[in-house]
Amino acid sequence: MLMKVQITTSVYHIILAHALSTEKYIDYFTKTMKQEEIIGMLIGEWQGLRNTNPFMTNRAIASVEGVSLLTRSDKRKDRVEIAPEQLHLAALEAEQISKRLNRKMCVIGWYHSHPHITVFPSHVDLRTQLSQQYLDSHFFGIIISCFDSSSDHIQRVQITCFQAEQASDGTVSRVNVPIEIIPSYTMSSVMRETFLDLPKRMFEEHNKEYEAATSKRIQYNDQRNVTSDIMTELYNTGVYGQSITHLVDNVICPATQILENTSKELDQKVHHIFNTTIMMNNNRMTQFLLSFE
Repeated sequence: MLMKVQITTSVYHIILAHALSTEKYIDYFTKTMKQEEIIGMLIGEWQGLRNTNPFMTNRAIASVEGVSLLTRSDKRKDRVEIAPEQLHLAALEAEQISKRLNRKMCVIGWYHSHPHITVFPSHVDLRTQLSQQYLDSHFFGIIISCFDSSSDHIQRVQITCFQAEQASDGTVSRVNVPIEIIPSYTMSSVMRETFLDLPKRMFEEHNKEYEAATSKRIQYNDQRNVTSDIMTELYNTGVYGQSITHLVDNVICPATQILENTSKELDQKVHHIFNTTIMMNNNRMTQFLLSFE
């Protein structure tokens, strides 16, 4: 029985930055605006809880230590699912983190975003969650709702943690799981690398879609290559530039600001430790001199 999920502020920042990276995207081929949800896997460990009650055994707390960034294989609107190959890649990444931290790590959950919609899981989310619980009953899901403006035009960000439960009639409902965000004053090397890798992943995805649209040619029997007209190419280039600008504004700039704030905080701690050391040395010297009087 999963009692609670714990994530650090660094993990939360990565999930939030990933969710804010794609509000909407342009389909280069249909030239329509579509909403896009992001997806990732959560890496960590289970912490068993002691309990003398024989009817409440197998209780545990999930501690999230890392994030595996995934690329959506299915870009249909309002639909995000976990592909088997994505779960395999996340498991390999968990093994690498285990070696670096010298602790047993595994894939313990997943997360995805709900842009412009509520934080509650859809029927597809619940089915996806239930299928993963067949493999591990402690497996959980996190949903972060973003780009959802209230009546006073204030941007709201909501987060929820859930599991799925199937009734006797086959219906699947959500089970809310408490989530705790633990303050972390330092960022581990694993999380720092993931944080810096996010803009690169998103840029490569945008660039791949742009190249696929601009390099598309129609092959005729006489071996002539007919490219898209100049207006289509200009349109695709403009959309691509808009996507990169959105990436800079919503991911790279906030990431840079967080790193700058962390650097300033560390500088203040170093300065405080330096001053404290000088004061302690001065006090010791004063006591040493007074001992000869």
